[in-house]
Amino acid sequence: MPVPWTRTAAVTTAAIAVTACGAAASASPAHEASASVVDATVITEVAPSGLKVTAIAVEYDRVLKLGGTGVDVDAFDVEVDLGAGGIAPLVGERTVTAAYTSDTPDITGKQRAGRYVILELDEDDAAATASYVDWSTTITHYYDLAGGYTVAQVGDIVSPRVTVDAQPGNVVANSDVENLLIDEYASGTLATEAGPVLDYRYYTPEKSGEKKGKKYPLVVSLHGFGESGSNNFSQLAGNQISTVFASDERQLTDPAYVLSPQADPFDGTKGAWWAPQMQEAVIDLVEDFIASHPDVDTSRVYLTGLSMGSYGSWAILGEHSDLFAGAVVVCGGGVADVEAAAAELADFPIWAVHSEDDFVVDYYADGSDFRVFEAFEAAGTPVVWTEWSGLLADDTQEALAKAAVKEARHSGSEHLFTTIESGTTPIFSHLSWIPTYSNDVILDWLFDQDQDR
Repeated sequence: MPVPWTRTAAVTTAAIAVTACGAAASASPAHEASASVVDATVITEVAPSGLKVTAIAVEYDRVLKLGGTGVDVDAFDVEVDLGAGGIAPLVGERTVTAAYTSDTPDITGKQRAGRYVILELDEDDAAATASYVDWSTTITHYYDLAGGYTVAQVGDIVSPRVTVDAQPGNVVANSDVENLLIDEYASGTLATEAGPVLDYRYYTPEKSGEKKGKKYPLVVSLHGFGESGSNNFSQLAGNQISTVFASDERQLTDPAYVLSPQADPFDGTKGAWWAPQMQEAVIDLVEDFIASHPDVDTSRVYLTGLSMGSYGSWAILGEHSDLFAGAVVVCGGGVADVEAAAAELADFPIWAVHSEDDFVVDYYADGSDFRVFEAFEAAGTPVVWTEWSGLLADDTQEALAKAAVKEARHSGSEHLFTTIESGTTPIFSHLSWIPTYSNDVILDWLFDQDQDR
């Protein structure tokens, strides 16, 4: 039986009647048809540590008009039950941190009349993740989120204007998933001259209102081994190496194209980024993309890679540095001849970040980015060395990075190396990309590089 949704009637006339005893009769509240939950949409975002479910949009069968009154976060229960072959299912409760009505199934933080109640969820919940790792391959996989979340309105939604009664027996599973930012990337596939057929995703900057002839930088990102595969998704969802450049905040200051191909080490026709044919395929892709997007600013093409992607970045820069204006490499290695790399890239701007206790890509190994920067300095190329804790507050890390940029300008250095102190990398020691792509100053430095300057 439908649960009634009532609105208190406004008294629009003078007193209706007065009894002989002098008591006034009050008007009865008006009743409207019930408002029921009919569907839900799970909303994901790429957090520094990977893809998380950060909200759920609860859809009603009619518009809710609560005025400025917010929604009690305790009025909803959100449950997770996700399964994946060969691993334990992810089951748990989600913590609602904010709730408000909306006319679209989007995270806005603002209350407005609409058919949706947006429930923002705690990113630190154990069940917040949307991915899991197959440790036999170290590849990250993603849960099928469709139908994996259920939501029920277990408490009344009360405002001076309207009350939506609880409907705890009406438990609804989500029928849809919205991947914020990721869904804004287009997909492509290129049969490269180098041989591999390369899948890629790309983000196009907002151009409305821009003057005719405006040029846009291009950021090329090379993911790590864990994001390998053939889904053309993981290179965006695994961490922020790509999406940080497409975020609203970054695009506001530095509107740019973002190009993110995916490698597949388990496909003999492709390979990892350290495979020469895949490095040449990346160059083919970049050149093809520039040719098909004449508004790319060819003096401001940037390269960034982490872990396996940094191996590829070093190799690509050794042969094709003239195509790029600057690079950020994270936990890098695999450089066959550090002295030759130091000579080739003496004038090429590079900022490298590596955790000193990285147990996956050894900080001190032959061919590591640290060894390349040692070779820079040995050859007389100035280097700005910095070291800080990856657990410091973001604004503190950015202040330290800003000091490094100032020192680099003073010394005329194009090469900055940041060590993340042992024991201070978030989650575990290989993930030095978390403090890297969370640091706006490092990204600002990259966008300041320009071959025409």
